[in-house]
Amino acid sequence: MKIQIISIALSFITLTGMTQKMNQIIIDDRVERSILIGKVTLDGLNDTLCADWFKPEYKAYESDAAILSQLNNKDLSELKMTLVLGTWCHDSHIQVPRMIKLLEELKFPMSSLEIFAMDTYKKAPNIDIKAIGVKRVPTLIVYKAEKELGRIIERPKISLEKDLLEILK
Repeated sequence: MKIQIISIALSFITLTGMTQKMNQIIIDDRVERSILIGKVTLDGLNDTLCADWFKPEYKAYESDAAILSQLNNKDLSELKMTLVLGTWCHDSHIQVPRMIKLLEELKFPMSSLEIFAMDTYKKAPNIDIKAIGVKRVPTLIVYKAEKELGRIIERPKISLEKDLLEILK
C-alpha cells in the first residue's frame, strides 16, 4: 500500500511539474512593456493585454468567400498547426487575428492549433523556436502526419486564404 501511495504521489508531482503555464505575462526589457510568452490560448489573445489589437482586427477581417469555399472542400481533420507570434509585433497584431478568424470560419479543430508567443529575443518556454526554424513572426506552420506542408511567414504572399489553399494542394 505504501508503494502505491508513493507511486501515485510521484506521478502527481511529475505531472504537475510538466504542466505548462498558459498565457504567461512578462515585461520585455527591449520594448519595456508587458507581453505574452510561451503557450497561449485564444482566451489569452482575447484578454486585456491583447484585446486592443486582437478584437478590432478579428472583427474587421473579411475572408474571400470564393477561396473559403475551396478551402471548405479540403479535409482539415488530419492537420495540425503551430502559430508563433510576438504580442509586441505589428505584423502579429494584424495577421494573427485574421489567421484565427479564418481557421474558425473553416471550422478547423482549434484543439489541433498550438499557439506560442515569443519575446523580442526570439525565445519562448516550452518550444524550441530555432528547431522549428522560426525567424520572423507571425509564422503559421501547417503539418500533416508530422510532416510540414508549408508555412505563412509574417504576412501572406497573396492572401491568407490563397496561401493556405496553396499549402494544402
